[in-house]
Amino acid sequence: MTVLVDALGPVLRGRVLFAVPTRVPRFAVTLDDGPDPATTPALLDVLARHGARATFFLLGERAAAHPELVARIAAEGHELGNHTWRDEPTHRLPAEEFAAKLADTRRTLEAHGPVRWFRPGSGWPTARHLAITEAAGLRCALGSAVAISGAGAGTADSPAWLDAVVRRGSVLVLHEGPGRTGVAATLDALLTRTGRRGLTAVTLSALTGSRAPIPPRDPDAGPAR
Repeated sequence: MTVLVDALGPVLRGRVLFAVPTRVPRFAVTLDDGPDPATTPALLDVLARHGARATFFLLGERAAAHPELVARIAAEGHELGNHTWRDEPTHRLPAEEFAAKLADTRRTLEAHGPVRWFRPGSGWPTARHLAITEAAGLRCALGSAVAISGAGAGTADSPAWLDAVVRRGSVLVLHEGPGRTGVAATLDALLTRTGRRGLTAVTLSALTGSRAPIPPRDPDAGPAR
């Protein structure tokens, strides 16, 4: 029971973003695990073709190896998010190692633009890691519509079933990087479908209307209002 409470407590207190209640016809596109020369340029081309914007949750290790891709992401109006240093289950990391990797990634990304958002590796934050990210002025975002097939990149069937669950305020999660070259086609087909429904794809910050990180909260405080 203690493990369950520890896992659900941060979410129940409103500290993790899954979706945004809104009447505006827009949703957020988020892309994890880049940048990568095999996927990022194609994704940027797709987004430009649809007039869409996205939040790229980048790995510090890959961002340091491909600064030109990070620069292009920022220059084309997309948002940079912190996915820590490498592709690994971050919930297994000791607090000090997690904090160091979070900080190293942030320094690497902030050479190209502001960083407001954090997403843990392998999908779930611990309470301690969440406190560290909040103290750093970052907000944790997961998602409400996630591609699971194709190692998170999606397959030929993914756009249809994602279209069925993406709605106003949704946060879409796709994955890019080595072995995930199908992600551009998934996103292209999905944006065509959502566009027909009048939905606009935007960054997380545009969806939430936030212009700055939320302030750190007292972990013992009641639900966010």
